[in-house]
Parts: sequence; C-alpha cells; structure tokens
Amino acid sequence: MKLNTLLISLGLFLTLSSSLSASTEGQRLFDEKCSTCHIKTKPTDFSTLIAPPAMGVVRHVKMNYDNKKDAVQFITEYTLNPQRDKAVCTPNTIDRFGLMPSQKDNVTEEELKKIAAWMYDNINLNRKSCNSKCNTNCNAKKAKKNTNTKNNTKASPFLITTRGMPHLTKMVKQNWDNKELRLTQEQKEKLLIVRKATMGAVMDLKPKVLKLEKKIKMLTMQGETPQNLYPMVEKLSKLKADATKVHIDCIHNTKNILTSAQIKILLQR
Repeated sequence: MKLNTLLISLGLFLTLSSSLSASTEGQRLFDEKCSTCHIKTKPTDFSTLIAPPAMGVVRHVKMNYDNKKDAVQFITEYTLNPQRDKAVCTPNTIDRFGLMPSQKDNVTEEELKKIAAWMYDNINLNRKSCNSKCNTNCNAKKAKKNTNTKNNTKASPFLITTRGMPHLTKMVKQNWDNKELRLTQEQKEKLLIVRKATMGAVMDLKPKVLKLEKKIKMLTMQGETPQNLYPMVEKLSKLKADATKVHIDCIHNTKNILTSAQIKILLQR
C-alpha cells in the first residue's frame, strides 16, 4: 500500500516537473525568439511598437480558437507561413505593422509549439498576473468591473443596446459544443468566418467610439462651445451607426447558418 502511494506521488511529481520545465522553456524561447518585436506587457507608448503586443496576439487567437490545441497549432503554422487571409488580427493592425515575415529561419516548429503553449497559458489579457496572495483582491476588482460594465451603457459601441438585438456570435461561442444545439462541422466553419469578421470590425470601431465619447464629455464639462462639439457628436453617431450595421450583419449571417430550431434554443438560454 505504501509502495503504491509512493509510486503515485512520484508520478505526480515527475508530471508536474515536466510541465513546469516545458513552461519555463517556452518562456525562455519567447524571450529569445519573439520578445524583440512582441512585448509581453501592456504598452505605455503605442508609438514605439514595431509589432502587436503579445497580449493582443493571444486575445485575438483565443477569440478565434476556443481550445488550446487549435490555438497552439494556429500560432505555430501562422508563424512559419503567415498569410493575410489567415490572420486573426484586424486589417488595420496589418496595415500598421505589415504582415509578419515568416520565421522559418529563426525558430523550429517544435520550439514554436512550446512558445505557443506558454503564451496561451501565461500571457495575461487584462493586467499583470496575480500571485496567490492577491487573488482575492483581483477577483473583487474583476467582480466590481463586471458590475460596472453591466450598469454602464457607455461601454457599448452600438446604437441599439437592448435585449432585442442579441449578440448571437457570442451566444453561439458559449454553446459551441452544446449537445442540444448540435452544430455541424460545416456550420462551425461558417460561424467562425462570421465571428472573425464581426469581432475584427467591432474591435476596430469600439476604441474609437469610447475615446470620442470621453473627449466629448470632457470638453463639454470644460465649457467648450456646442458649435465645436456638434461635429464630434456627428462623427460619434457615424461610428456607432457603422458598429450597429456590423451587429445587424452578424445577426443576419448567423441566422442564415443556423436552423430555426437552433436559433430558438439560443434565444431561450
């Protein structure tokens, strides 16, 4: 009995050690092969960037690939053979930084798999990662942020924010493998195309909307004349109208892929 317990403990220790070793190797390789262009932390001066930050890369990858295996495979294949039509970042990002050159001469496929796995597990999308001592504070702040978001419509780039305009692509993603929904592989492939186009457009428009909203509010309270503010309001309305059109297109295209029964299931959840 004691021998079995010892063997099990030894097995767990070796597994954990192997996992930690792979993670450390992934970070080392990222620092050596990738960090010159892709910084790991949130940038303080965007004008100095020569490539998208790592957290932005991971965020877009996770938006398009909902499991680690597929995400690692995409990062590995794309890094070796980048193509504009396979990119997960927005077109504006590619226009700004250019298409990433192939890294075939800089990193091997096996090294890339370790790098991609480490990025998926360790690149924090929102803030500096917490250790065990500050998890409680982080969770409290996250809960407060979620509450504020629910009660604060300014975070939306759309003109129409009622329940009558559901975010179908988000609802589909949340029920991707729902046995009741029964999405076919063909449907999933088409839905991923819709989601990629929708999220790319929204992520391009939303920062512009929020930035302009903030500017209008600040200038209004500082005493700026209405005549100078009106053009900004018209520009804001145009941006929100464009975002709402994207939303409408998403709903239309998603409904064309799903059956009426599947749509009913989603809307009832």
